[in-house]
Order: sequence, then structure tokens, then C-alpha cells
Amino acid sequence: MISDYDRERIETWASDFADAPAYAALAPAEKEAGVALASAFLLAACEAEGTGPESVGETGFRAAMLDRMPGLDLPEEVRPRVPEVIATFLETLQAQGRLSGGGAFVRALAPAYRERCRPAGGARTPPVRRGTPAIGRNDPCPCGSGKKFKKCCGR
Repeated sequence: MISDYDRERIETWASDFADAPAYAALAPAEKEAGVALASAFLLAACEAEGTGPESVGETGFRAAMLDRMPGLDLPEEVRPRVPEVIATFLETLQAQGRLSGGGAFVRALAPAYRERCRPAGGARTPPVRRGTPAIGRNDPCPCGSGKKFKKCCGR
């Protein structure tokens, strides 16, 4: 569980991102979602690792990027650019001396992130695989003979 102090630091770091020169280079729709996106990402990464924001690493970044970010309700033009916005945020934190990196790692996760996103928004759900039901001994044989399975192919 993340402490209130760590939550405040994450929100402060995300707010400070809005004052960074790299933030100014983002598209208008990305700027609108950028601070909330950065805060949600870092919070999810910290929760995944059970640590504070200064010591979160690749395990937390992967969990946040692939498990939490695809499920966010984002504008259509921002959704495919989420890894780039998050990477820019992490690079800004690194330049400020608050974090030791992660931008390149998040960019490398971009294809997996996009694969987990639905085109219309939200996260894709894993497909439900329905196998053939088990054939009981007294069921009709699937070969079509009309006999019970135990008297036909079940021998």
C-alpha cells in the first residue's frame, strides 16, 4: 500500500512535469491528459512493486504499462501515444534527479501495450477458450455410428 506521503510526491512530480520543456513539445490532447496519465502510471508502478516512487523499477513499469494503462479511458488520439508520453515523463524525472531512468524501457513496451488496447478504448480481455466437453461413456459416440461411446470408439 502506498503511503499518503508517497501519493503526494507522485502528484507533485506529475504536476512538475507540466512545467518541463519536454511537456511543451507534446500535442495539445497529450498535454490535456499528460499530468493525470503520469500520475496514474507512477502510482500503479509503485503499487505493483510496493515501494516509493524514487525506487520503482522495471517490474513496476511493466505492470503499470501493460496491466493498468490499457484500461484507462483516454481520448482516441492519445491512446496510441501513451508510451511516448510516459517515457517523456520518466526522462524528465531522470533529468531532475528524482528517478534513475525507465524511458527507454517504456518505449520498448509500446508494441505490447498497443496489443493490449482495444481500438475503441479500454483493455482487451483475454479470449475465453472453450474446449470440447468431455465425452461420457454413455454419451452417443462422436463418430456418428449411433452407438454409445463405450460400445464404439471408447473401447
